[in-house]
Amino acid sequence: MPNWCCNRLRVSGRSEDIGQVRALFAGGGYPSYARAAAEGVQLFLAGCAGILRPADGEHYAPYPALTGAKGYPSCAEEGRDGHHDVSGNQAFTQWLCCLREGTVLTDAACDDLHALWLESGLRDRRWNDLTPARQECIVAVFAGQRHDWCGSFSATTVQTWWDTVCDGLPELKAQPLDLLMVLPPRLDVEINGFNGRLLAGVPSGYDWYTHHYGTKWPRGYDLNICNGGEDWLAVDFDTPWSPPSESLLAALSGRYGVTVEHWYAERGCDYCGYALYSDGEQAEACCDSLEWSEEEDEDGFREVTGPAWIVDNVAHFGG
Repeated sequence: MPNWCCNRLRVSGRSEDIGQVRALFAGGGYPSYARAAAEGVQLFLAGCAGILRPADGEHYAPYPALTGAKGYPSCAEEGRDGHHDVSGNQAFTQWLCCLREGTVLTDAACDDLHALWLESGLRDRRWNDLTPARQECIVAVFAGQRHDWCGSFSATTVQTWWDTVCDGLPELKAQPLDLLMVLPPRLDVEINGFNGRLLAGVPSGYDWYTHHYGTKWPRGYDLNICNGGEDWLAVDFDTPWSPPSESLLAALSGRYGVTVEHWYAERGCDYCGYALYSDGEQAEACCDSLEWSEEEDEDGFREVTGPAWIVDNVAHFGG
């Protein structure tokens, strides 16, 4: 288990902007990046199983099996009524281009990717419609990535997952303080998964998240929102090992047009800091070691006593 870094954000601005930030902190919004990732995984599996193929015979070097299915025509080539239909393969080819380019999953890009998924025809290709050979191929690929694609504690079967994507992911919603809603991830990284090891030369989710978000699990844990007023609010939350990155909090400030103050502390590694963000830029920043009492308590621990600017500005000191 990680050490936990304690964070406090104080966000101020116009009431309408604070309302949007409050909604982000509370969660429940629609994470279009997660839809694009799930539909992307389905397109990826469809390519591996030969359900869809690149219209121009393209090769995908990070995972050659994605474009190398042999032995039977694609479903798009077979067509629903026996006629030749290449629109699904053309959509898959365009999606493959986005995967190769590492498309950033902004809301606009996600809308475009969703349109390609619809055009691919996969919405109407439910699990029981697939041939046993295609099901077997999908099961084999899915088994190696299920924890990354569905969550470490999920017991979801590939059949249930596949049909849920076909149904439009009806229960999909953002977690509270989902940092990927602020700074969107990359399509190929999300397909590669948190642990990676699927797509050669593509960063794992772990590497991408720690570099861009400052923390390996990019969301707020043990969240406590203080609804201060119409023009400000504060939130306390924890992140594993380290605080959210400068680029993430600058993006939060710029996206919503707000001023963000950030205090953080982690007693296990003995550090604390403060930063101010405005107009999408970091305006102030400082960091320091924690200060400790001379005497130990009855359990042999020393109390944090400073710096003075951190003591009353975090809910606890991490660790």
